[in-house]
Amino acid sequence: MPIRRVISSLLILPWMALQAEEDAPDFNREIRPILAENCFHCHGPDEKSREGDLRLDTFEGATEGGEFADPVVPGKPGESELIARIHSKDPEELMPPPDSKRTLTEKEKKLLERWVASGAKYEEHWAWVSPVRASVPENKPVDAFILRRLEKEGLEFSKPATSGNLLRRLSLDLIGLPPSPDDFERFSNWGNYAAEVDRLLASPRFGERWARHWLDLARYADSNGFQADQLRPSWAYRDWVIDALNSNMPYDQFTIEQIAGDLLPKSDLRQKIATGFHRTVTCNVEAGVSPEGNRMNQVFDRVNTTATVWLGITLECAQCHDHKFDPFTMKDYYSLFAYFNNTPIEVQPPSNKNDVSHDFVGPYLDLPLSPEQQRKADQLDEIIADLTREREKLNEGSESEFVAWQKSAMASLASQPKWQAMKVTAFQSSGGEEHRVLKDGSVLLAGKVPDTATYTVEVETKLKDITGFRLETLTHPDLPGKGPGRGDAVRPNFVLHEFRAALKTGGKERPISLQKAEADFSQKNWSVAGAIDGKAKTGWAISPQFGKPHQATFELTEPIANASGSKFVFQLVQNFGKGRVIGNVRISAISDPSGVGSLPPGIVAILKKSEGKRNGKQVEKLRSHFLNSDPKLVRLEAQLARLKKERSDLKVDQTLVMVELEKPRKTHILKRGNFLAPDVEVTPGTPTRLPKLENSSNRLDLAKWLVRRDNPLTARVAVNRWWAELFGSGIVATLEDFGTQSEPPTHPELLDWLAVELMESGWDMKHVLKTIVMSQTYRQSSRLTPELLEKDPRNLLFARAPRFRMDAERLRDNALTISGLLSTKMHGKPIMPYQPNGLWRQTGRNEPKWVEQKDENRWRRGIYIVYRRAAPYPSMVNFDAPDRSSCMVQRPRTNTPIQALTMLNDPAYVEMALALADRILTESKAPNERVNYAFGLTLGRSATPREVKIMEELVRSRGEYYRENQNKLNAVLKSPKFFYNPKHENKIELATWFHVANALLNLDEVMTRN
Repeated sequence: MPIRRVISSLLILPWMALQAEEDAPDFNREIRPILAENCFHCHGPDEKSREGDLRLDTFEGATEGGEFADPVVPGKPGESELIARIHSKDPEELMPPPDSKRTLTEKEKKLLERWVASGAKYEEHWAWVSPVRASVPENKPVDAFILRRLEKEGLEFSKPATSGNLLRRLSLDLIGLPPSPDDFERFSNWGNYAAEVDRLLASPRFGERWARHWLDLARYADSNGFQADQLRPSWAYRDWVIDALNSNMPYDQFTIEQIAGDLLPKSDLRQKIATGFHRTVTCNVEAGVSPEGNRMNQVFDRVNTTATVWLGITLECAQCHDHKFDPFTMKDYYSLFAYFNNTPIEVQPPSNKNDVSHDFVGPYLDLPLSPEQQRKADQLDEIIADLTREREKLNEGSESEFVAWQKSAMASLASQPKWQAMKVTAFQSSGGEEHRVLKDGSVLLAGKVPDTATYTVEVETKLKDITGFRLETLTHPDLPGKGPGRGDAVRPNFVLHEFRAALKTGGKERPISLQKAEADFSQKNWSVAGAIDGKAKTGWAISPQFGKPHQATFELTEPIANASGSKFVFQLVQNFGKGRVIGNVRISAISDPSGVGSLPPGIVAILKKSEGKRNGKQVEKLRSHFLNSDPKLVRLEAQLARLKKERSDLKVDQTLVMVELEKPRKTHILKRGNFLAPDVEVTPGTPTRLPKLENSSNRLDLAKWLVRRDNPLTARVAVNRWWAELFGSGIVATLEDFGTQSEPPTHPELLDWLAVELMESGWDMKHVLKTIVMSQTYRQSSRLTPELLEKDPRNLLFARAPRFRMDAERLRDNALTISGLLSTKMHGKPIMPYQPNGLWRQTGRNEPKWVEQKDENRWRRGIYIVYRRAAPYPSMVNFDAPDRSSCMVQRPRTNTPIQALTMLNDPAYVEMALALADRILTESKAPNERVNYAFGLTLGRSATPREVKIMEELVRSRGEYYRENQNKLNAVLKSPKFFYNPKHENKIELATWFHVANALLNLDEVMTRN
């Protein structure tokens, strides 16, 4: 039974006289937050969850009923059921109900009573209304809004920050790096703040700093995510963002190209790369995943991310049901979904049946070669063309020589010289095996099989004028699988990496040059030519032809006149491992100026036929053999092969981009968000509560709608995020939510003024940032006074500058800059600086290889570090970097012991401390100035007397320790994890000042933007 009249007589009537004397409460600022927080869940926009048929988010719903005749009676709180229910003592009648765990404060109850008494007027939620520019002084627009609120609260601006603090703050905010000593000195002498702002906005470092913020929004990563988490090429999109920000691309164009650059008329390469924004979404390639289910999840993400980044609304709440707090329905959600529903499937069942992961199939876009790659490609193409012409000339001039060679070879076959086995006089193996020389002149190995071995064979022969050697690898019953290798009875292979020959006369050895190698059989990619090329990773092998003898012949560059008493020494280098060594070997020699004796049996068989009986294939085989026997041509072919491989290795890189299907998919509302339960069909469209988009069909229409002048959200959301980057919190604290559940703007007129300024300036981001940083509000001191702590502890009124720890990337970049290590190299593939060994092995199923870089790339900015979702760079995670599996609007700021341990002990930061110590010692002019010089490098100021005393004591104590324990120096200075090589030669001083540098990098003031 309604209890309205009882409550009215006891509580409401005494208030009515007061209500008339007081101003009506502000609906959007004071009333809507109460209703949204406590009532809309059951009495809001979501029709399916609405109880009592009562709707309190609209005037009509609140005044026209439901189960009760008079839920809200404008001007009459005593007759309004709403007011009765919030005062009820009966748990069955009380609102909000006790089981909701929500209660209204007395202040909130009185506000609702005043609101009803003043007429219960509803206002459109402020965020759904287009911003309007308020009138303020042109020269200080930001300060006018801030000061107006401060004066209302009885406050005033804080004192200006010192010049050094201000420059450091500005530099860290705009380019993410601290000023150099020269910057501090210039600003101290000239004090031209506006010029410093312009310099920093024009710096290429600007794009790198602000891209980090955008890439969190774009959930950019270099891997797919989920358990498999393979790496994928996305870095071209990251570079596009950096370049777009540096060029100050208008924010509307910045938006359109990322949402629909591929759909622009005559879209160019860079506009297509920009669509990587929506290809950075996670992709599940795990076994058993539904390719269509994966695609649908990606579309859900694209809808949710678009709504968050540009509209600042929690539209994902309408994926399974109408939004419970904001005026967005499931139809709104799936109408927006339709814009992104025309993308192809990105995963397919594995093409290799043995794979446990699906294939990731793109779509990809080929990138052009980099300028450096293109220069190298042009050079290689020119050389290859020249050598190809030279080869053609050699081939043309060799026809007559080919005819002559055939005749000579045929004549020589009648008196073909024979191979003669060379007598073994000594044999030694580095593997220590047993051996015995058999009657046929071969050496049989026995005993334990070594992992690797080099055989040294000393032989003698009476043969004169030797032109070639033959190496035979023979089978034997005592060998595993009969050989010819020793290591494995199933696969008795061997790998001969090098075959070397030398003439030994009078105890001295002279190397013999071998110009050509041929074999009866060579394993694929293991040609016998690799046994004489001097390369450690090539060699001769014979898989799969096991269990049969093989032979290789080696032609000498010049015949050897074998003198009496001379011997030959051969080395057979076999370093492959796993026992891949020869089990039975015999070496022979031949004196054959014609080379016929070294010919393969197949060539000899063709030559023995009369010319008239050879078919075309046999003639070509002879010609090919002849040409490949020409030393000059062989060298030319080898050079061409090497250059062509080098050219083919200059492969184009790829990047992930959006593409549109030719035939649009149909889109349906999905019951409970389940892609297997389609319901009513919908067409592309925008949320009905926002300005209408007529005749829209694709992503390009949507992108243009997002940046339309009458869109109330896009500009507001953007400037609020930029404000938060500079002040630590936004004018609207809930950066990701401008809906009815959001915190109301602290300075609504300022927010609207900045939004309009952005649009009317041509969507000029740098203009807005300059407007903000030029303000007195931005240039205040960050000192917190007792008065401010009491009246504004969260600094919502901006009566002082904020003070907060830098984010992970800026911390690292700051330390690299101070230490002098920072590389300003831009763009390109992700880098891999130091990381603990095996870290990736513990995360994800398909472990990519981490190749730690030992050059300047290890010291590039944090934005270039490879971002693997299953295991982001560890020190970044310790300082709250997300895994970027989803859109991150603002990172949390935590304060944990592990952060202190990271700064003190992470080898990357320890190496930076060593470099900083080296810099202090090599750059400071005198020992007594080192402490001040160190503070100048790290903080841009001199040390206080107290700080000097503390640091000098640290220098004294550490110096004394290392003078007494010099055996400890290398533990500090020679870590295998370091790549930096210090210049300062005094190791005791260097180790001492390392501790000073380490302490400085860990100072709160160094890690804080204040």
